[in-house]
Amino acid sequence: MNRAVPGLAGWRFHRRLISTDFSEIWLAEDAALGRPVAVKIFAPKADDQGMIPPFHVDEWRRRFFQEARLMARFDHPHIVPVVALSALDDGRPALFMQYMTGSLMTEIGTDIFAPKERAAQPPEQQSRAVSPGRTKQILVEVLMALTAIHERGVVHRDLKPRNVLLCNGPGSRLKISDFGMAKTSDEARSKDSIWFGTRDYIAPEQYANATHATDRSDIFSVGVIGIRLLTGHFPDRERLRTLEGCPAALIDLLSEALSQQPSMRPGARDMLRRLVDISL
Repeated sequence: MNRAVPGLAGWRFHRRLISTDFSEIWLAEDAALGRPVAVKIFAPKADDQGMIPPFHVDEWRRRFFQEARLMARFDHPHIVPVVALSALDDGRPALFMQYMTGSLMTEIGTDIFAPKERAAQPPEQQSRAVSPGRTKQILVEVLMALTAIHERGVVHRDLKPRNVLLCNGPGSRLKISDFGMAKTSDEARSKDSIWFGTRDYIAPEQYANATHATDRSDIFSVGVIGIRLLTGHFPDRERLRTLEGCPAALIDLLSEALSQQPSMRPGARDMLRRLVDISL
């Protein structure tokens, strides 16, 4: 269902950018400063029982406010900053954030690899790789953010190219966004057999039960993102081994990040240190 343009004194709403099952993201403008912002609005599309799988709408609301509070904890060059948390004229909660021009998918296209389906897409959406140098730059910035996040006892749990945003288009600096699935240090472990995240990017232990995810689960996602960047495909050891112009140390580090056992994966700070030491 299309809603009317949101309203709130002091802000001009221009267009809806994204719509999900529980939120909408709009491009808006601070009327006083003329500064663009991205506004995430709580807009649940629940069924008759108030469910938006895997949670009840009340849990999604709690997570919306938790995301705002978590993001507000950080003043980091590679984490999207919060501008404000408010309520629109119609009462819906709204999280105001720095507006970013696009996501990492702007550089690498969609995750569609079958030749026939890939060829049917516009060129700008076709899956593609980036250089080892750009891969290193991206992973360094992601790991800088993760180091700060993990040291505050937070696990992101939904790292993927769509949640890695670009400051100024392809090749630019980046910032991590979307803490809606994040796990905090005081979140109780549960035996509920649920999982959430994006299947192709999450660690096996998170797929088994999202409450069992740790900081090493985010590292698994970094490994998937790194190989996706280098090869233009999801992890494929043969494709990775035959990749030209990529240092063996980088391939080994990404392979280690994909270890099935979380304890065998490096921590964010250690992976960052090792990555910085790789010459390209």
